[in-house]
Amino acid sequence: MHIYIYIYSYHAYILLQVTMVIQEALRLYPPAAFVSREALEETQLGNIVVSKGVCLWTLIPTLHRDPAVWGSDANEFKPERFTWGVSKACKCPQAYIPFGVGPRLCLGKNFAMVELKVVLSLIVSKFNFSLSPKYHHSPAYRMIVEPGDGVQILIQKI
Repeated sequence: MHIYIYIYSYHAYILLQVTMVIQEALRLYPPAAFVSREALEETQLGNIVVSKGVCLWTLIPTLHRDPAVWGSDANEFKPERFTWGVSKACKCPQAYIPFGVGPRLCLGKNFAMVELKVVLSLIVSKFNFSLSPKYHHSPAYRMIVEPGDGVQILIQKI
């Protein structure tokens, strides 16, 4: 019985780590570059009055890298910030929106997360990955966030 609990706990811990890595990757490189909303009535945001009909665009990568929300290490890849979930990862959990927010939240969010965990776990269990020395980091913020110059990866079977 104790061995079963230990094995289960170990696998749950590994799954938690995979989840944290995915959440941090989605924070730094969200699938969409922006969300837009139209003001349905005149609204005040802080000192700014937004007239009815005005479209507001929020740049998700900017929001996800804001030191005021994520801390001074906002531009660093630190999956451990998600150890206790999204609600404890930053000062304002509503600022984490890789799948959108509110009534327009991506319907496939949960399916995508489960699918990503399964696929990533299977791939990582069979291969080692490292970046090619030729790789140049240059994310392109278009309709989606994508590598500007592609990604050169060295893959080795385990």
